[in-house]
Amino acid sequence: MKQYFVTGSYTEPILFGTGEIFKGKGTGISFCSFEDGIIEVKQVIALRNPSFLSVDERKKKIYAVNETKEYLGESGGGLTQLSYDKEGNMKAEGSWNTFGTDPCHIAVGPNGRFVAAANFASGSVTVYPIDETGDVKNDYQLFQHEGSSIHPVRQNGPHAHGIIFAPDQELMYVPDLGIDKLVAYRYSGSNVFPDNKSDICVPAGSGPRYGEFGKDGKHFYLINEISSQVMHFTYAAGKLEFQNAVNTLPEDFAGENICSDLHTTPNGKFLYASNRGHDSLVCYQIEEDGSLTFVKRQSCNGKTPRNFAVDLTGKYILVGNQDSDTITVFEIKETGYLKQINQIDTGSPVCIRFLRL
Repeated sequence: MKQYFVTGSYTEPILFGTGEIFKGKGTGISFCSFEDGIIEVKQVIALRNPSFLSVDERKKKIYAVNETKEYLGESGGGLTQLSYDKEGNMKAEGSWNTFGTDPCHIAVGPNGRFVAAANFASGSVTVYPIDETGDVKNDYQLFQHEGSSIHPVRQNGPHAHGIIFAPDQELMYVPDLGIDKLVAYRYSGSNVFPDNKSDICVPAGSGPRYGEFGKDGKHFYLINEISSQVMHFTYAAGKLEFQNAVNTLPEDFAGENICSDLHTTPNGKFLYASNRGHDSLVCYQIEEDGSLTFVKRQSCNGKTPRNFAVDLTGKYILVGNQDSDTITVFEIKETGYLKQINQIDTGSPVCIRFLRL
């Protein structure tokens, strides 16, 4: 079965929240085919630091953040809209400023009426309306987070890091690494507004980064970058309730690590999370009550697994190793174990998104 995915990359230097200046080696957004573990690059469109992508399959649109501190001559990062056709041909259609620095995550609202970007460095969220054809409109909303937490370097201010939609309730969560909080928003049509009473606080020093709801919509899993933990919450009627947390690292690991990504398999059986530093994927089995049971850790055979994606069939995982400029392909076994079957070279991969033509 031939599948297709797009990748985002870093194309120029960027100052990370860790204080490191990373020199991007990417060329832009790549459109790729994938079959039996083999990756073929079909097209590349050059853009500035198109690090993260969101796809609207109904309207055949791709929305990318441009992770920069200035864009289009103004302070802030960018949002670029692209279209693609059934042959996989992409076309850049327009760019806008997010008016927040270093946007690092983007997602289209479930109703297809807006696109939201998390601006990491400035700790804000930008929302642009989308019309019925998928075109971004010029009017926008900007929401600035406030506060700090206990880590002297990573948490001296807000750092919005993800856009996550609940399976119901028209509810949006934004994990903010800098203030140890999931900031909640409601939306109606293309309008978004804060819902402070639904905010979720996590223990100081956790550094929440990204989360995903389980297949049944009754469980939510949050990966914490700084504490290297995955938290399990139950979810009902617009409310999250914390259950427990599991560590992503082995007990004898003594190095530095920051977590990055988390995804469940389409059958709802397994959850994988990535470690940067330990440079591994950790697999958990999802039990009937939603709790997580450790299965195995697998080396990514690359440095800094920034993002990974489970394919549409649930048979493969593709891992973007940002600092070693590779994508590693793993086959998922019945046990959840991973077997490496391929690896390709590509500059500074940051995001991998499968899509249907």
